[in-house]
Amino acid sequence: MTLEQALEKYFGFSSFRESQREIVEAILAGEDVGVVMPTGAGKSLCYQLPILMKPGYSIVASPLIALMRDQVEALLEKGIPAACVNSTMPLGEQHETLRRAMRGEVKLLYVAPERFHTDFFREMLRENPPEMLVVDEAHCISQWGHDFRPAYRKIGMAADLFGIKQLCAFTATATRAVCEDIVKQLHRPGMRMIVKGFRRDNLAFEIKNCSGDAAKLAEISRLIRDKQPTLIYASTRQNVDDLVKALDIHGYHAGMSDAERAASQDYFMTDPHPVLAATNAFGMGIDRPDVRRVIHYNLPGSLEAYYQEAGRAGRDGLDSRCILLFNYADRYVQEFLIKLNNPEYDLIVSLYRVLRQLTKIRQSNVLAENASSLLAHLPSAKTESRISAALGALERSGAIRRESSRRSSGYLKFIRDPEELRVIHQLGSTQRSRFILQMIMRYGAALRQSQLYFVDEMAAVCNLSEEQLKRVLNALSGELIEWKVDFSGRRIELTDPELVTPELDRDLLQEKLDYELGRLEEVISYCRHSRSCRQQALIAYFGETGKWR
Repeated sequence: MTLEQALEKYFGFSSFRESQREIVEAILAGEDVGVVMPTGAGKSLCYQLPILMKPGYSIVASPLIALMRDQVEALLEKGIPAACVNSTMPLGEQHETLRRAMRGEVKLLYVAPERFHTDFFREMLRENPPEMLVVDEAHCISQWGHDFRPAYRKIGMAADLFGIKQLCAFTATATRAVCEDIVKQLHRPGMRMIVKGFRRDNLAFEIKNCSGDAAKLAEISRLIRDKQPTLIYASTRQNVDDLVKALDIHGYHAGMSDAERAASQDYFMTDPHPVLAATNAFGMGIDRPDVRRVIHYNLPGSLEAYYQEAGRAGRDGLDSRCILLFNYADRYVQEFLIKLNNPEYDLIVSLYRVLRQLTKIRQSNVLAENASSLLAHLPSAKTESRISAALGALERSGAIRRESSRRSSGYLKFIRDPEELRVIHQLGSTQRSRFILQMIMRYGAALRQSQLYFVDEMAAVCNLSEEQLKRVLNALSGELIEWKVDFSGRRIELTDPELVTPELDRDLLQEKLDYELGRLEEVISYCRHSRSCRQQALIAYFGETGKWR
């Protein structure tokens, strides 16, 4: 089967887009390939097609569950055997999906990078390594890239450990420094890096100088009189709320409820001429091809972020506008956000000491804490955002691990004397009595203090189903027990409880802050000095001058 025949068979296309063939041929030749192509340029096909033409199965490491699901659903609709494994699936379903891959029933297996830490998955890799491992959103590997994720750093070691011969990396935005870090962290010094697709002749990049917010609002009001699908990016949730109120438009940010966000997303995808204000929480997995305008209300923090967001315009190839409303004073907002996301050494160490103290008090190395609850223990941090940033720094340093809560849990305390209750309910003739008796027999006097318990473990102890146990807990709460359902956030685990001070490099923390402030300066320079051809300035920034490795 020729490449064109395979392209037609699997995806229904008669020809490749620019640069796709070169990448596909390199992957089919067995090369380790790194690809930087902007959103909408057809990156996914570049690795999906070679996987389908190769024997066996291949793994795609991807950071977002929603993106994995969308990719898999799109492939299944084409009759392509794909599947994903993620933390929201029951454990039995996860294992069965992995077994199907080993049996040859799945060609493309999507997983989160954290999956490489789990025993069952590692055993699968040991027994049946994939034909190829693809790292999607590969900028997450590099501390110099946006959305850095510590689990990505270990993918290269996993590939070495389990003998995965071919490793490829794909991202929409990466500077030369990020590309070099990707190659280093994946342990593939010979990786061929290809930067393509940043020239989009249908996009007009414009900078409009505005004296302040009033001038920006006036400009947007003028623009949206011409009814076209329009996306307006703002730096903060408050900015989005202000735009929604001032312009009577729809909004989207992470502070909204799930139902509100879903309604805004549905509006944007179905209305013929939507106008939506959003933070950068909006966009991943959004694939409306006819967005005619992307307006930046605030200065973006980097040219990578700007190009990725602006690049959501005109994916159908028709003329579209990318408009940045520039006010020099906006730099101070971005500087504040950058410093907020790069906490100082002393704050990170203080937070770690709080976590260590809490593990001793609760006699557990795993804490069910979030930024809000930790701020109460460390008020000098001042905001939850600074706590969240410090947690991220501790995770990057390896001092803590965080993972989403997958098991129902809560804090339980008996408010009546356990020994008295044991006598009263010694027959265990009802579900309530069985719960009281078995819990006292298992945990004894510890029930006098509020502690974290997992629902599935309590159900097993009491020989009840989880649903039966939840009904019992609700029925007894306030009468015999105190039961407070745990939050559904990310649990925090100290990797080494004996470690007194986390291993942090003060110089590296400062270097990262300086690097991000430097990227902001590049945005300002682009706004003030790139009048001749702004798209050419962006192409040069991303290094699209052919292959450089």
